[in-house]
Amino acid sequence: MGIERKVYGVGLVCFCALTLCASVSFAQDGEVSSDDVEATTPESEGTLSGTEDQGSELSGDEVVVDDPTSVVDEPEVAPVKVSPKEASPVITQEPDVPPQPVSEEENLGQREVEPSEDVDDSSAVTRPGWGKVESQFTFGSYGRVRGATDFRGGRPEQVNVVSHGSRVDEYNYAELEFQQLFVRRSDEDSQRKAYAQVVSTLALGDNLFHYTGSFDQSIALRNLYADMGYKTNGLTLGFWGGSRMYRGDDIYLLDFWPLDNLNTVGGGGYASYDWTGVGRSEVKIHGGSSRLDDPFQLQVVQVPGFEFGTQDVVYLNRQRIISSARIQQDVWLSVREDGSPKAGVKLVAYAEDHKLPEGLRRESDGIGEERVPAEKGRKLGAELGVWKGEGFFKGSFANMFYVQANDLAAYGEFGVPTGVNLNETSEGARSRMFALSADIETPYAGLLVGSYYKYFQDADRDSEDFDDYWEAIAAARMHVYVTDMIHPGVEYSYQLRRPAGPSGVTDQYEVPVVSKFSVMQSFRLQKGMYNRPEVRILYTRSNLNASAVRLLPGEDPRLDYQDSNGALTSHYLGVMVEWWFNNASLFRP
Repeated sequence: MGIERKVYGVGLVCFCALTLCASVSFAQDGEVSSDDVEATTPESEGTLSGTEDQGSELSGDEVVVDDPTSVVDEPEVAPVKVSPKEASPVITQEPDVPPQPVSEEENLGQREVEPSEDVDDSSAVTRPGWGKVESQFTFGSYGRVRGATDFRGGRPEQVNVVSHGSRVDEYNYAELEFQQLFVRRSDEDSQRKAYAQVVSTLALGDNLFHYTGSFDQSIALRNLYADMGYKTNGLTLGFWGGSRMYRGDDIYLLDFWPLDNLNTVGGGGYASYDWTGVGRSEVKIHGGSSRLDDPFQLQVVQVPGFEFGTQDVVYLNRQRIISSARIQQDVWLSVREDGSPKAGVKLVAYAEDHKLPEGLRRESDGIGEERVPAEKGRKLGAELGVWKGEGFFKGSFANMFYVQANDLAAYGEFGVPTGVNLNETSEGARSRMFALSADIETPYAGLLVGSYYKYFQDADRDSEDFDDYWEAIAAARMHVYVTDMIHPGVEYSYQLRRPAGPSGVTDQYEVPVVSKFSVMQSFRLQKGMYNRPEVRILYTRSNLNASAVRLLPGEDPRLDYQDSNGALTSHYLGVMVEWWFNNASLFRP
């Protein structure tokens, strides 16, 4: 309870602070003198991260107010002329909502009655109003579907010996994302608005009906949350709540997020400020929970019912509380005349805190009880990135990561500790990781790079333990832009894993190694390694050394194809399609 009170207390403080800031801004009064003419100047804003994402331009209203001090025979309300706002240009990734015209009657209703000769002119006050709530629905999706053969009459299986291997032979997967954006704009200042976004993402697994013939599908909800915020000029304040994927930058070739990648049910807040011509500052905090359907966190037992039969009782009920904080500072290395960036560098600092309360678990005899000790852990990391949005290397970027985790956090958000210490806890476990992701773009070719090195040690402190290991992988993919839409390419990856102790199967020190070489022909509508949709014809040859082969299950049919040295070569020939568009994670207010 103490942990949860701290987490939800932080959330309540953030909510109150954001509400107070918004309330103070809403309550500001604007005075209109007799000769004032209010107008707002269009201002553009942009955000570039990895590939170029352009912001929207917002046009302001022109409001002309007649002189309230003019003398006429009979007093009357001064007329107001309003020119409706035009629809804003649409953002490339996340379309903004065009504002609605404000009627003359609505503006008259917001004005005070014109003062008489006995009232000082300075008391004529116009309170800033808010327009109607506008909304816009957006459908987004990510997906990949493959059809392939292994040259032996079967479906090719993915081959990796590290935690995050090459994605070149990944299985089918798709996400269907539904977004509803609500916007309410200030009538007085076009740069001021309140917004809310509701996001629901449905994920579909590998078992496609057209392949299995079974009308059954693996389905999961990856996002189900609402995000609300307030934006004025360069300042953005917001908070969210619900169930969501909470992520940062990834390594595309490995389908892996090395720094921040949480699946959480909870909430968080954020604040950012755009320093025109200089950079952007952002702070995010979050608190959430998860409870795995595993005896480590959950046990349901049957007890006699009140009248007859039995009923289920949740006996062990341990939620993992994860809180996180992320600070990012972007600095523009070069800017355009309007102050928008052409190239920049970013620095990210990140921290996670994991906690599990103690509990009681019913023993297998149904009578005795076993105490389950409390757990805790911490993860710290940093990211350094550079990117370029114009010129010969337009769209190029590089991100470098360092991550360290201790105790419970070393096993990951969904990890169940193994190799525990004498107190049967994860205290003493640790992991360290260095990672790199880069894309070099030119008008003639593109090069993607992804790699990481990871060291892991569990909590049992055994110096010769097969569960302790270091692993590494490096992958590179290159495409030549023969035309705008025809892009032949190649990919090579090399991965290995070095356990600290002998294998429990062979009683030998094994060093499994897998190398993959791929030749592919890609078709896209325009140049760029990240441009989608993409249709890809692909051949991959995977080479497994004898140690990697010995990691296969004993009855695996692929063991029949070993060569004289115990190594194995597998083949993959097929077609794959991949797409993504309108992803909610790219939304910028």
